[in-house]
Amino acid sequence: MSAEASQGLASALERERVAGWIFTPVHDVMRKARMLVSGDPGVSLGLSQLLPTTLEEILGGLNRLAGWDFANENGNRGRSWVSPELVAEQATGVAERLRLACERRERVFFGTGHPTGPLEMYIRWADALAERGASIVRLGDGEAFEGYHGGAEIRYICEVACVSIGGDLAHTHSARPMEGMLGAGLRPDLVVGDHGFAGAALTRGIDALGVVDTNDPALVLAWSRGLPLLPILCDDNRPPGAYRALADFVLDRLG
Repeated sequence: MSAEASQGLASALERERVAGWIFTPVHDVMRKARMLVSGDPGVSLGLSQLLPTTLEEILGGLNRLAGWDFANENGNRGRSWVSPELVAEQATGVAERLRLACERRERVFFGTGHPTGPLEMYIRWADALAERGASIVRLGDGEAFEGYHGGAEIRYICEVACVSIGGDLAHTHSARPMEGMLGAGLRPDLVVGDHGFAGAALTRGIDALGVVDTNDPALVLAWSRGLPLLPILCDDNRPPGAYRALADFVLDRLG
C-alpha cells in the first residue's frame, strides 16, 4: 500500500464522514455495549455464544480498532471518532482477503442490513470478484422468513442479499435471514456483509468481512476474540456515494 494512496483514502473518508468524526453518538455506542453485556439478543447479531463479556472488553477492542478512547468525551460533541488512517489499513486487509478469494476461486456470499449505505459498494465488489474467478453464491431470493411483524423476505439487489418488508428494503440487525439461508444449504467460503449477515456466518466459523459501526458491539467483540472477521470500522449509515473512495481503493488492489 503506497503512503500516498492510503493518505488519499483517509482524507476522502474524513471528508465524507465515513471515518474521522462520524455521526454515531457515543451515548448510543455505550448503550448498545451495555445491552450486549446484559445479554440483550437485540444487539447480539447472532453472536450470543460469545457471552458473557464485560464493558471493558468491548471498549478495549473498539478503542484498538478506532484509535480512540471511547471513555473520552472531551470535545467530541457526542460523536464517535474513528482514525481514517486505521480504516485505510483495514481496507488494505480486506482487499488482500478478497484477492485471495479470487485466487482460490472461493464461494462468496454478499448480504447487507444497510441497503441505503454500503449496498452500492458491495455490488461493485461482487461484480469484480465474479470477473476474477470467485463464485458469487445466493440462496432464497424472494423467500419469506419469520421474525418480523407482517413478514419479511430475502430480496437480492444484483448479487447482494437484503431484507424486504412490504416491498421496501429494510435496515436490519437481525441474524435470522442469514441463519435461515445457512440452515437451508448456503455454503460460502467467505461472507461480505454486516450486522446479522456477518454475525451468523462467524457463528458457523465462516470468514467474514465488511463495515462495522462503532455501535455494533457484537462484531467488535467477535474481532477481539479472534473470530475470522476483517472489519472496516466506520459509519455504516452514510449515503452510498460516500463509500466510493473506499470501494475504489479496494478494487484497485484486486489485480
